[in-house]
Amino acid sequence: MNKSKKSIFVVSIYLLAVIVFMNASNSSHAGVQESSEIPEAKSIYDTETMHLPKSVGYFVVLIANEAHEDWSEEKHKLLTDHNPYFVPTHIVLPRGTAIVFLNADAPWNTPHPHTINLEDSSGNVIYSTGKMEYADASNSKVLPPGNYSIIDTEYDWMKGSITVTEENSTGNEIVGGFYSPSHEVSNKLDNDGIVHPGWLGYYESEFPKNGFNILSKYNFNYNTCSYCEGRFWPDNKTGEHTLLIFSTNQPLIEAIGKLQKLVKDNVYI
Repeated sequence: MNKSKKSIFVVSIYLLAVIVFMNASNSSHAGVQESSEIPEAKSIYDTETMHLPKSVGYFVVLIANEAHEDWSEEKHKLLTDHNPYFVPTHIVLPRGTAIVFLNADAPWNTPHPHTINLEDSSGNVIYSTGKMEYADASNSKVLPPGNYSIIDTEYDWMKGSITVTEENSTGNEIVGGFYSPSHEVSNKLDNDGIVHPGWLGYYESEFPKNGFNILSKYNFNYNTCSYCEGRFWPDNKTGEHTLLIFSTNQPLIEAIGKLQKLVKDNVYI
């Protein structure tokens, strides 16, 4: 092999090695990126589980409207058979991420306050939200690594779970879920004649206005009432719903105040 050809051969081998290294590096980087993403609404709906990345500093657990109804006996009154009580039912989060509960169980004729206890694997209550009325939020709580049960003190069918991993949270991002009617409904009034403008189009505008990013959406249909007009429970106004997953980096106290108003804007009341 002459000198010129040998040089070309060496350069070619070098370039090939660089390409292989860059592809391996990009694949590794892509894996890191993928693991840090917030799960999409459809996945959360289908699996009833949400694995949070370490960028999340706070997670807002929504107590769904009609959560006081027992699915085994009154399933037609609920919004859904997936995550019917807590959004989501099962949460996996890194150590250092704080949990906040937000009560969206609206008072139709009777108030439905909730007190949520978190129990460790031995059955010890390690945190209680205290009594939360409609649209109330709990204080934030950071849990040590372990497995916990979410239990409502009044409605024992309302159950969920939290798993805290050994991975450390490194961010302050606030993430949560929210239910909305998929379409504007004709009856926006509650029993006191107060108008509630909330539906998907409304929230697609109001969430960004209030500093929230809508990360993903999933439309689903849950019409289960065989004897009801429209085949859905009238308190829910409709059988077509949307699960929204949102995030924000604003201070927690500001975010919760805005979410409380957005809950009250909903027509599920």
